[in-house]
Amino acid sequence: MEGLVTKVEANFYSVVSGDQVMLCTQRANIKKAGETLRVGDRVTLENSEDERPVIVGFEPRRNELQRPAMANIDQVLLVMSCLQPDFNSNLIDRLILSVRWEKLEPVICVSKTDLADEELEEWLREEYCEFPLYFFSSATGEGLEALEATLMKKVSVLAGPSGVGKSSLINRFNPDCHLSTGEVNQKLGTGKHTTRHVSLHPVYYKDQTGWIADSPGFSACELPPLEASELANYYPEFARWLGKCEYNDCLHREEENCAIKENCDTESERYYNYLRLLQEVEERFRERQDSRKSEDLTKKAVGKNLQNQVLKLGTVGRVRSRRTQKQALEQINNWAELDPDALEELTPEEWRI
Repeated sequence: MEGLVTKVEANFYSVVSGDQVMLCTQRANIKKAGETLRVGDRVTLENSEDERPVIVGFEPRRNELQRPAMANIDQVLLVMSCLQPDFNSNLIDRLILSVRWEKLEPVICVSKTDLADEELEEWLREEYCEFPLYFFSSATGEGLEALEATLMKKVSVLAGPSGVGKSSLINRFNPDCHLSTGEVNQKLGTGKHTTRHVSLHPVYYKDQTGWIADSPGFSACELPPLEASELANYYPEFARWLGKCEYNDCLHREEENCAIKENCDTESERYYNYLRLLQEVEERFRERQDSRKSEDLTKKAVGKNLQNQVLKLGTVGRVRSRRTQKQALEQINNWAELDPDALEELTPEEWRI
């Protein structure tokens, strides 16, 4: 018997198979193999007629996310509100980058359109014309039908900051969910975290079924470990002009004869955010390089019990202590005639007599 994992709590897994919802455990060999079941996994069950069916295996995953911990995702719905809280173009561009880096399809969903004006909607359509874009209002129901149709026969996950209406959207799609929602802090303009865990909820539309998951909200998004030269590859509006710049290592920032700067809108918010992300990618890359250099200074050896033992740093990068200096002086004949200032120029080999 096969099923879909819709919820994970402690060592129990909610699995849907047909019209049945079962609370299952997993076979010990899955955990011993170092595997962790995730929401979205397609699993095989045994003893399905018992009170606690057992998960004995799962199908190879098409993809997986670490945050939220999910597998076999078809699309990611990036939810951002027009107002309360305000639309954050920098955050959504970071989310788009992270989703595309995971080789998933981003779908931009703009909520609370009942609070927006036509000028904002027109600007958003221009800025994000390269992506599927939906406008909706959970309060009035506007735009929900078109968005609901895109969920059918797919596993979708909602992502975005707190307070933009992710839980409210799921409640509109499936009134049986009764997910808790929170008010937006009027002073700070931020929402309150109401989602604590990840779970899949069924959505029905014209005799079809889809699955949608809410995820804990956040106000920041870590960038993937990119190099500066790779960032432009994740901007679909740049795709036509990549490789046509005069310089092969062009970063499309200050270089002359840049095809992207000549053909794309450099006054757009997307391009401005690209420059901001490019600077951050370069800083993160330097930090990773510095971290690797510091690790190289630490030598590792294998002990008798085949356990890693960290040895002291070599002479490179270390400041000689006063004790070391004194010992070196005592090893040299006629040490009283030696200029102590010249000691730093000597290598440890030269200290030995």
